[in-house]
Amino acid sequence: MKNFQSHTRFIVNVVLILIQLIIFGILIYIFRERLLAGYWIIEAVAIIVALHIIYRKLSASYKISWIIFVLIFPFVGILLYLLWGDRRISKKNLVRLDEIHQNTFAELGQNPVVYNSIMDLGIKKEVDLVKRLADLPVWKNTKTEYLKLGEIMHQANLDAINEAEKFIFLEYFIVTPGKMYDELMNALYRKAEAGVDVRMMVDAGGSMTTMPKNFFKTCEEHKIRCVPFNPLSASLYRFISFRDHRKMTIVDGNVAIAGGINIGDEYINEIEVHGHWKDMALRIEGDAVYSMTTIFLNLWEYVTGEKTVLGDYRATKESPKSDEFVMPFCDGPINERSPIENTYMNIFANAKKYIYITTPYLILDTDLTNCILLAARSGVDVRIITPGIPDQKIVYATTRAFYGDLLAEGVRIYEYTPGFLHGKVLVTDDAVSIVGSINMDYRSLAWNYEYGTWVHNSDTVMVIKEDVLNIIGVSREILYSNWKKKSFLKKLGQSILRIAAPLL
Repeated sequence: MKNFQSHTRFIVNVVLILIQLIIFGILIYIFRERLLAGYWIIEAVAIIVALHIIYRKLSASYKISWIIFVLIFPFVGILLYLLWGDRRISKKNLVRLDEIHQNTFAELGQNPVVYNSIMDLGIKKEVDLVKRLADLPVWKNTKTEYLKLGEIMHQANLDAINEAEKFIFLEYFIVTPGKMYDELMNALYRKAEAGVDVRMMVDAGGSMTTMPKNFFKTCEEHKIRCVPFNPLSASLYRFISFRDHRKMTIVDGNVAIAGGINIGDEYINEIEVHGHWKDMALRIEGDAVYSMTTIFLNLWEYVTGEKTVLGDYRATKESPKSDEFVMPFCDGPINERSPIENTYMNIFANAKKYIYITTPYLILDTDLTNCILLAARSGVDVRIITPGIPDQKIVYATTRAFYGDLLAEGVRIYEYTPGFLHGKVLVTDDAVSIVGSINMDYRSLAWNYEYGTWVHNSDTVMVIKEDVLNIIGVSREILYSNWKKKSFLKKLGQSILRIAAPLL
């Protein structure tokens, strides 16, 4: 599976750089007598843009990358920054988004009984942080089940859909025809025909090259309300930059299945694209599903303009009794508080024994890198597992460019030998786990609409730890002693990729 955003942005960047070089050559020939004056005008504009970048609320590494690019390639650098480097939302949209927020997230209050039942002060502080940043509460009376493969997740999806009586909400980044698609859609068709409210939101960018022909028309014919998220428009900046990367199914407010798995046969290993496809998700049943319903309806209202009455979508069944603490949370480009990145940094800062992470892409900013390094320096066992077979060579090379600093400080890095590891999982200290759609890269942490489920006081945490250790068991470890032997040219190339990382 190709990542539409990274692929498109990379091609556009290369084409524009080539265009700039051609324009430079033409201008040098035509205005050779006035070249010096023109050069200083361009550089003056580039300096103004660079000062603007410094002023913005962005990570240090993100700023440095853009400043270098703008100053070295001023024509293209300025254009690209204005296109997708400056994460900006119009005032009109901000007002509308705040109204939607008040109609959805603000309706979810924190149950004080649940909050006060958290005994660990460190965990309570973690919950406080997520609540303040994402405006979503922690729940009990919720059971979680770890789904360690796409095949298992797909069956869980079908089982939940077959039990639906009132509504089914689906939100996916990629939809591709095949066996998984046919089985899922046929189940949805049957439920929609039976009168169940079936809604589907599909990212227009992620599915641009994979979506089945006449997909939206077919859904309409089968009484499924399906909308594209952020379709192609006059705003190239918005189309390429803001994508809905979430993958989740919600049924009757009772059950939800969410994680890193899209709709496509490679995700269930029905076809082999990049070796064995390893992906993960959670099945969630109980009170916490209400947060997930709210997350879906928040974005649905933004896309369609339909006013949501949140109370109409409460669970149709009594929740199971459970002492698990479950906290679904989300992030997106409109939330400058960056709940995902700050949650991860807080976990890294407070870990005592270990942090295990699986991610298909490892493209970190300075803040996150420093938190990981501090954890490793303090004696925490930090292990990161990435794919052994890439889905995109340029992103794979960029991921590897970040290994050196981490390896030098004792972080252990593994590559999943059997194939492509697409799952996004974090587990720490036998206490907390997060499963979701979140990649450890700039796109997920700053630009995409993402989702994760935080879990504590649950057997699920240990099940996830066991699976991650099994993944490590079939992966090759990257040793710092071998990494240091790379040639100077290869290290130079990796340094350039790190500088260019925000453009991927």
